[in-house]
Order: sequence, then structure tokens, then C-alpha cells
Amino acid sequence: MLEIIIPILSASLLKRLGVFKEGHERILIDYVLFFSLPILSFKAGYDIHTSTEILKVSSIAWTSILVCMLFAFTITKLLKLNDKNARTFLLVSSFGNTAFLGYPYAYTHFGQEGLQVAIIYDNIGSFLLVSSLGIIIASGKPNLKEILLFPPFLGLVLGLLTKSFYIPFTLVKALDFVALSTLPVILFALGLSIDLTGIRKNLKLSLLAVLVKVFIAFFVSLIAAKLFNLPEIAMKVSVLESAMPPMMFSAVLAIRYNLNPNLAFSAVSLGMVLSFAYVPFLVRVVERLF
Repeated sequence: MLEIIIPILSASLLKRLGVFKEGHERILIDYVLFFSLPILSFKAGYDIHTSTEILKVSSIAWTSILVCMLFAFTITKLLKLNDKNARTFLLVSSFGNTAFLGYPYAYTHFGQEGLQVAIIYDNIGSFLLVSSLGIIIASGKPNLKEILLFPPFLGLVLGLLTKSFYIPFTLVKALDFVALSTLPVILFALGLSIDLTGIRKNLKLSLLAVLVKVFIAFFVSLIAAKLFNLPEIAMKVSVLESAMPPMMFSAVLAIRYNLNPNLAFSAVSLGMVLSFAYVPFLVRVVERLF
């Protein structure tokens, strides 16, 4: 957790000391959206190998996300949330932290083979939807031009289209160097944008979002994995990835589109902490079922 805590707390402290001002987080978010994340997405698209299994794993991701979105939308109507809170709730209830948390969990419990499945789930499954539907939800309107020109989406498409071309090792190292900056910059930007009173204020709604994201997605993915008849490891990892807590990138979108970053950050943080308790339990359930 120190990898998460140190950038966030440092940013908060430096803002209190006056080193950073209100609005500075937008510069860092633009760095991620327009520079480091497109490069990370390009690398992911370039490195992924296509197959029928990829389509099945991705379909599990798409199914669980869409069902969670339907449940979350119903809840926003029942609770009569205002527009910004409703769109933020939809983001954190639908999209999971399938990279930052999903990768290490998949590797820890299912080894290198499990990690490869997690990468497919995250990049072809989660990322395609968050860079399309996520943008529509965050911006509040369907905008095909904005989706198609969304830099991380362009990076992923470019990576897929250039798979047959050779990239020199020195360029690969340079791209990796930039891509590695994505997560700490996101965490630092979130630390600049959040205050503890906002987290406490949104705790109940955040907990509800985590419950929808984790348990609805878990049960939906269990059914989908059985129907798609995937290999054992692919089924287990796909279900585990579906049960990841709210995606960190949803908080980035909340900042970028002036929604409710306090609610988004609260849900992301709460989900991360709770994952240490519920993931081992879900892994045991998956092992018995498959």
C-alpha cells in the first residue's frame, strides 16, 4: 500500500504547504491522458497476441461491465442523485482496477499464465469500454469524435495496427520509461484533488459503489465464464479480474470532466483496502468452482 499512500499523502502535504495550488492537478491529468497513457496503451496493443480466447475473455469483461452499469444506473435513479454524482457513481460502479490491482493479484494466485490473461482482460476488455462508454458517461453526451480522438484509445489502436512492424529495442526502452510514469502521476494528481472531509462525506455512497462493482460483476462473470467454456486458468483469472474494485482511471475521468473526484477517490481507495480481505476469499471460491 505504500506505493499508493506515499504519492497521495505527499501531494496532499505539498498542497497544504502551498507548493501546489488549486487546479494544478489538471496539468498532471493532461500529462497522463495526452502523453504517458497513450504510450502505455500503444505498448499494450503492440504486445497482445490475438486469438479466439482473447475474444471470449474480453466478452466476459464487457458483459460484467454492462450489467454493473445497468445496476448502477438503477441505483442513481432510486437515490435521485444529481447529474455529477450520478455520472461519477456510474464510473466507479462499472469499471474495475484490472491493471494496478488485477495484474499483481493474477500473478500472485495464477502465475505468469494468469498474468497474460489479466493483460488481455484489462486492455481489450476493460480499456476499450472505459475509453468509449466511460468517456460518454463522464462527458454526459455521446460524442463519437471525442471517443475516436481520445489519445489512449488512439494509442491502443495504433499498437494493434503496427504489430507486424519491428520496433528497435532502444525505442521500446524509451517507451517503457514514459509508460512507467503513468501510475505515480495519477496518484499524485489524485492526492492534489482530494480532501479527507470529502472522503468521509461520500463514504456510504462509495461503499455501495464497491459492492456493486465487486459482487455483481463476480456473479455475472461466473455465469459468463461457464458459458464461454474457456480453459481453466482463463476462466479463473477472468472472474478474478471482474471482481476488482473501482478503477483508478475513473477518478481521472472525474477530475478531467469536473464531476465529483472526492466520491471517485473515496470509492477507489475503499475498494483497494477491502480487496486485501475479499480477494483471497473469492480466489478460494473460484478454485472450488473451476
